[in-house]
Amino acid sequence: MEKRQDPLTGEEFIPARRNQRFASRENQVRYNNLVAQGKRDAKREVDRVLDMNRTILLRLLGEAKSATHSQEYLAGAGFDFSAFTQVFKVDGGQRISVYDMALKPLGDGRFTITRC
Repeated sequence: MEKRQDPLTGEEFIPARRNQRFASRENQVRYNNLVAQGKRDAKREVDRVLDMNRTILLRLLGEAKSATHSQEYLAGAGFDFSAFTQVFKVDGGQRISVYDMALKPLGDGRFTITRC
């Protein structure tokens, strides 16, 4: 078999299998952990804002099925209107959601908060 180069360490090795990419299992695990950490690092700031938005909506909703608050009130609570997970149409109206929490604009500067 021909020699290959380990993507993590750069060391040359002779593979024991045709599809072997790493010189050792430890190198494979470490490489995959580094790739996963890079993905988490890239999403960290957006995920922090989304988590904060969801926490604010949960706190404002409490145990109720729905709650209505003004845009100014939500902004004052720290809600960031530029961060949400999806936009969808329901009954001819548009809603934005942050994970499992939905905001329905009422058109007068107020939003109804519900769980999806």
